Amino acid sequence: MDKTINFSEIIGAATGEHSNMLGKFLYFSLSNILVDKKELKELCENLGIECSSGKRLPVSDAFKSATGDIRDRITVRRDGEQKFYQIYCRDNENTPAVLSRELVKETVNQRTNQYEKLANIYYDKADHRFGYDNLAYDEDVDAMKYCLQAERLFELYQVCANRKQVETICLKYLRSLDATKVSVNGHLYFVPRHTMDQVAVFETFFEELSRLNRNNTPLLANSFYLIDDAKQRDKMTEEFYLAVKKEITKYQERADYFIQSGCSSPATMERWVVKIQALEEKKRHYEDILRRELSGLDEEFESLRLLSQELSLRSRGIRSRKAA
Repeated sequence: MDKTINFSEIIGAATGEHSNMLGKFLYFSLSNILVDKKELKELCENLGIECSSGKRLPVSDAFKSATGDIRDRITVRRDGEQKFYQIYCRDNENTPAVLSRELVKETVNQRTNQYEKLANIYYDKADHRFGYDNLAYDEDVDAMKYCLQAERLFELYQVCANRKQVETICLKYLRSLDATKVSVNGHLYFVPRHTMDQVAVFETFFEELSRLNRNNTPLLANSFYLIDDAKQRDKMTEEFYLAVKKEITKYQERADYFIQSGCSSPATMERWVVKIQALEEKKRHYEDILRRELSGLDEEFESLRLLSQELSLRSRGIRSRKAA
């Protein structure tokens, strides 16, 4: 379980002199977002944010995501009785040529729940056709409404960036700000003073994402300044160690894997060498911000540095042999 942060001990401010601030706390929440990839790319280019919305989602994934998003809870009162229904899609028998899921109504009871099939939703791979059939009449649930919603989402998932893809863009941008993830659940980051002005770009990015979101679900990005004093520096030092130790472990595992598996891609190894160098540069920046030597992970950094040197040697060797 993640540790608890006592925010009553955090000294924050809405505004203040740049030199008196340690940095900024930034929180964001993406919810269930779908943004047209062309619009997302244009937005990122306008704000100078690296865009990597990925390739077109495979049809099978788009179908699964669209039907998986069909979730509703309905309360009905009739004849003095109150009933609760949950509406969702569950797996149905598929064939190599047809993807299929069934729309069901689950009646929630105290003892046992009842399940009724409302419709069959499918995608015919041969005909490239999304469809639905076997719609059941139900006086409380409009099955057609949910089928049409699934069809609309299916079309969107094929042309839109989803939550995972947008999250990747956000995390890449935060890494460029030397941000450190705070050890609580959710997206809470400390952005140090030397990059905290760029948080405004991130917040503008979220405002525009909210406007472009085809799912009409709320997006949130808020920040506040963190006062520069000894107590706050102690707290952020602890957070830095917790976050960077995880990163070092991840980098060590990847570098060791490339070495042990005999990786033959110079570009891959060089990319991880750059990541390791960036992590060391981040440490130097934080030493300036926190006004102390961060020597608690020196042994881990030294081990990582040796792995980085080995990757560099292997990469240069492969390139030399190819050039010969």
